Amino acid sequence: MAKNRLGLMAGLTLVGLIVLGQVVAYLVARESWQIFIARLPVILAMVAFWGPIVAAIAAGFIVVTMRLLGFDSLEEVRQESVDQNNPAPAIVFVGTLIASLIFLGLVIRP
Repeated sequence: MAKNRLGLMAGLTLVGLIVLGQVVAYLVARESWQIFIARLPVILAMVAFWGPIVAAIAAGFIVVTMRLLGFDSLEEVRQESVDQNNPAPAIVFVGTLIASLIFLGLVIRP
């Protein structure tokens, strides 16, 4: 029960900070904020279009990389990383995800 309450408080704090940031951005640079809001549908459309494509490419990179390292499933990666105390597979996994996010950031240009 306390864990759910802590998560709720963290979520509400995050939403509050986002709203506060938007209010400050609006007050500091009203025209820039309005231009960004006008472009937001285009940006969201690009994310909706490119997101699944980038996710498929990232999944392909991860599968190929893990197969080259000799892993057949995520359970084997978990066992190697946690039970065998070898962080290399987890580092490769996370690195591939970060690379895909950077790729997404390069593809989507507002």
